[in-house]
Amino acid sequence: MLKVFELVRSIHLGGAEIVAFNLAESCKGCYPDKFEFIVVELHKTNDAYSLDKKKFLKAKNIRIVSLWGKSKTASLLFGPFILAYYLLKEKPDIVHSHTDLPDLMLSNTRRIFSLFHLRFPKVVRTIHNTVLWPTHNILGKHTERMFVNDRVIGVSGNALEAYQNLRGKCNLKESHYQSIIYNGCAVPQPENHAFKIDNKKINIAFCGRFENQKGIDVLIERIRLINSKFGDTFLFHLIGSGSYQNDIQKLSREYSNVLVYDTVPNVANKLYAFDFLIMPSRFEGLVLISIEASFAKVPVIAARAPGLSETLPVDWPLNFPLEDEEALLHIIEKIKSGEYDLDALKNQAYSYVSEKFSHRTMVDSYSKLYLEINE
Repeated sequence: MLKVFELVRSIHLGGAEIVAFNLAESCKGCYPDKFEFIVVELHKTNDAYSLDKKKFLKAKNIRIVSLWGKSKTASLLFGPFILAYYLLKEKPDIVHSHTDLPDLMLSNTRRIFSLFHLRFPKVVRTIHNTVLWPTHNILGKHTERMFVNDRVIGVSGNALEAYQNLRGKCNLKESHYQSIIYNGCAVPQPENHAFKIDNKKINIAFCGRFENQKGIDVLIERIRLINSKFGDTFLFHLIGSGSYQNDIQKLSREYSNVLVYDTVPNVANKLYAFDFLIMPSRFEGLVLISIEASFAKVPVIAARAPGLSETLPVDWPLNFPLEDEEALLHIIEKIKSGEYDLDALKNQAYSYVSEKFSHRTMVDSYSKLYLEINE
């Protein structure tokens, strides 16, 4: 039986983390005699979402390891030593790293093993973003130096290209073992929700981290413009957390049609409550929430961004350039006046994601990869 560490930043609502959880649950579920999974988070989380997810994973016989307490900085300093301890204790066959900080943690742990001439497990890296180490080039190079011919998986063509560009900037050779495995999604199953839906208004949701990458700063300004032009025709539901939390709370105090929610467990199963999902992202790897919304038949109003555009049909009419406020206002105006054939849009998006983002295809592809590299 193969033992696999799924290394993530923390147990929180993020696309990379959801992929790791899905792999741990589904690979084990589909091949119970072949895999044992341990989810390893860099620092401990204990909010409502993480506690619920940890309980769910444990019920599936998936163990969870936290390398440090709540401090993110301390986890990066001391985590490599703790991870080295668990690698020696548990002796996993494979460590699967998701995103930049887990890559950094893994590279520093590899340095410890190299210092003592210890055998390191096989490594799989999934590249979840189309922009890598944008503000920490030196740290990116420090990280990449410890990876040579490990298996590198891009969640999209743009994500794999970002890895190739990073290796070039660092004057490092690319891995010989590269491939694309699209993030797969199960079709959401409707669950009860606690969203304050107003059926007399058009309900638009934002669901994700309140961070610059997700364009939340742009959305704040666009909501002000939309409200100034259309009054309270729309009801905005902002779901998540992040560094723009205070700005979001301020916006909700300014406008009665802006509602804020903490991160919601299993939110994919509750997206059906909304009329639209809005995603003003600057860049993504391959964002799951867009795919999940299309499976739930909720049209996505999306910025044209690497990794996000790949989740929607070509010439999707609800796409807009992020910096073009008039383009978004034009879409909003057409929504208000009922000019879109919503049933046609929903069916178009559903057919697209059904063909391209099969959950079982993702699980089978990673399972095959795990088994092959351990032969």
